[in-house]
Amino acid sequence: MKQLKKISNIHLLILFCLFIFVVRVKLTSSLFFGFLLWNLFLAIVPYAISSKIKKLNIEEIWKPKLISILFIWLIFLPNAPYIITDFIHLRHIKSTLIWLDLFIIFTYASTGLLLTIISLFDVYKIIKQKWNLKYANYFSYAVTFLCGFGIYLGRFLRLNSWDIFTNPIFVLKKSMYSFNDTKTWLITFGFGAFIYLLFSIWKTQVNAHS
Repeated sequence: MKQLKKISNIHLLILFCLFIFVVRVKLTSSLFFGFLLWNLFLAIVPYAISSKIKKLNIEEIWKPKLISILFIWLIFLPNAPYIITDFIHLRHIKSTLIWLDLFIIFTYASTGLLLTIISLFDVYKIIKQKWNLKYANYFSYAVTFLCGFGIYLGRFLRLNSWDIFTNPIFVLKKSMYSFNDTKTWLITFGFGAFIYLLFSIWKTQVNAHS
């Protein structure tokens, strides 16, 4: 029952995001924030994948198959917290409703973060069940900082998740060259630490009430 309630609330939150987008379009006759709809869709993808996996019998899933699915999940996961960086678009807005624009981006960014943490926690439990707690903890450390790096690749190098499949050599080269840029490390560890702290708080609260 608790799980069904959580899922329905997430759906309501996503619908609320769509609602406030429509409200802004009505008030401004502008589709400027249309990119938020696409970013929200990409944020839902990893959540949908992890939700699907946890409904399966984890013990019966072949490990190589599970690893392959989790690899795809990991590639798309940075899209969820990436929405935080959409605040950068405020500098291009010529609107008298700046308070509404702030609220819209904040709502979408918060939703992306929530989807990130819930999805990561679900995968954390899956790895804990399939392997052990040690691997689950190591995995959560690595994933949060990979998310930070993914945010850098998306915002500053303008790479997309699917580029890993369509042009892997290009992605690898751009990623390797970026290691020489101090900004790469600042963004990676800054966002990575932030996501990990949120995940740790979520995990502590869930364990305290379980």
